[in-house]
Amino acid sequence: MNAQPSGVGLSPEAEQLYRHVLRSPAATLPEHAEALGWRIQQAQCVMGDLERLRLARRVVDGAVEADDPRAGVGRLLDAEETDLDERRRRLLDLRESLESFESDYRRGLQLSGPRVPPWEQVAPSEVAAVVEHLSRTSRGAILQATTRVGPSDEDLVRQHREGATSGRRDLRSILPLSVLADPRWRPVAQRRAGSGEQQRYLADEAMTVEFSIFGRSGVLLREAGEDPDHLLLRSPVVIDAFVALFDELWRRAEPVLSRDASAQDVKLLELLSLGFKDEAIARQLGLGLRTVRRRIAGLMDEHGADTRFQLGAAVSRRGLLG
Repeated sequence: MNAQPSGVGLSPEAEQLYRHVLRSPAATLPEHAEALGWRIQQAQCVMGDLERLRLARRVVDGAVEADDPRAGVGRLLDAEETDLDERRRRLLDLRESLESFESDYRRGLQLSGPRVPPWEQVAPSEVAAVVEHLSRTSRGAILQATTRVGPSDEDLVRQHREGATSGRRDLRSILPLSVLADPRWRPVAQRRAGSGEQQRYLADEAMTVEFSIFGRSGVLLREAGEDPDHLLLRSPVVIDAFVALFDELWRRAEPVLSRDASAQDVKLLELLSLGFKDEAIARQLGLGLRTVRRRIAGLMDEHGADTRFQLGAAVSRRGLLG
């Protein structure tokens, strides 16, 4: 009970008078003031606060009464929680309006002030700060196509990931197939996937450009070279073009079967490849029919297959079944 009244707006003096009324026999306000060593004017002012909060009242004979605090304080808490819910709703509405505010701001700059440049050069030393800003302020998916993965790239991806997971955003990355030959890559890939990143892999010769897309806020394009600058592209038309490029690369790229795939899933794929029907697979594996179909659907999702035939082709390409 100590913290609750103060949490709903009671001053220390109001809480002191309220507690005194609760634990004392019926008495008038002057009597309570005398017991507390207060001037009557101070007691009247504090009593006004208690009456406003409907925690105490003066009855006909001048005595001060208070209801059971479970009812009085509970009513205040309910009112405060309702107010907090409304404030949270207004804050959420404001956050959701942020992107449109930014759009209006940029439009205003174009009409009456300096224009936001359609592109700008970003030095290597500034890339991390730009990525952090775009991840935090943009809305929508964060899409990355990278031609190589090193320590500095991992730092950038971490910032991508933090920006995406904080808002439950879609985070997808296309990586070169050659990275799978590096034994250090597996724990890194697992850590990134555990943070919500979807990964697909594409032949190195098909990865001719490296870029990251931050919703509708911009594209960060990496120039060629050992220590290259980046270009930040903001034009909506250019962003649309890079989104279309990423979607095409994503369609052509494939997820790689994890090496810790369960033996049961491997057996299921073997039975599928031999032409077994779902009911026969369920009997062979000792599973329910619905479980078998759910696992097949999950494997199709994992391998980016829309049909069972495509699933078989993808598994065959990766040599899973030998």
